[in-house]
Amino acid sequence: MIRKQIQLKNESISYLTDEKLSNIVVLFLHGFGDDATRATTLFQCKNRLYSIVSVDMPGCGKSSNNIGQPTLQYYCDIVGEFIDKFLPNREIYIVTHSLGTIPALYNATNNPKIKYVFGVAPAMPTTNALKNDKRIKWMLPNNPEDWYESQFNLFSEFDNDWIIRPDVKQKILDTPQDYIDERKRVFSVLAHEIFAMTFIENVYKNFFAKNKNFTAIVSRNDKYINFSDVENHIKLYNLGTYELNDSGHAMFYKNTQKIHNYINNFIIKKEGLY
Repeated sequence: MIRKQIQLKNESISYLTDEKLSNIVVLFLHGFGDDATRATTLFQCKNRLYSIVSVDMPGCGKSSNNIGQPTLQYYCDIVGEFIDKFLPNREIYIVTHSLGTIPALYNATNNPKIKYVFGVAPAMPTTNALKNDKRIKWMLPNNPEDWYESQFNLFSEFDNDWIIRPDVKQKILDTPQDYIDERKRVFSVLAHEIFAMTFIENVYKNFFAKNKNFTAIVSRNDKYINFSDVENHIKLYNLGTYELNDSGHAMFYKNTQKIHNYINNFIIKKEGLY
């Protein structure tokens, strides 16, 4: 795994990649306010049939943020340009976490080179406004106490052993207020677009009007989603799903190996590599 950079639009985009790409490539797109290192545990999986490329979105990781306050459309455009410039002649799979699902589906709608999308704890349309208010605070915390609450709720009772440790809690509570304020400034437009839902709803409608090549890897114990909404969209779009109910939203903390096995086995069948 090495880190490289590429110029896209007005941004310097940083990404992690296997040093040599095989014929089968997975593009990894991280979630809200996260970065490319979320794919580190996937990079570490043995017996991978696929190579990985994982991108820092603008405002995240080591990428620039010349736009100042990214939007969903901007992320979609960055991903599209990354695919065109870095992976121009390849058919690819995309693995996403959470918000990364939106630029993945947006680009997969009209790009036949995107063979399949695996959404891990995918962002989906929701109708539960009351719970949305709570999740906005988790996504845009105002102080270190809110920041700890947002991190704590990424996990379920089945995988929260790390986040409840006193030393870990104190480290999170020691997060500088300046960092929290800057994070809120950078991602406020993006967060409110997410909960306005218009863009996300349109992405899902447009994608499923033409495609079915998407599997949602979900948990009934994910506090960042409303699972009844997930079930409604599973029925609406006849979605393929894989449940990992011993995880919260932060599925890669505990279940990377299961996620990898599912993707690897799917690719074996898809590529005819029995």
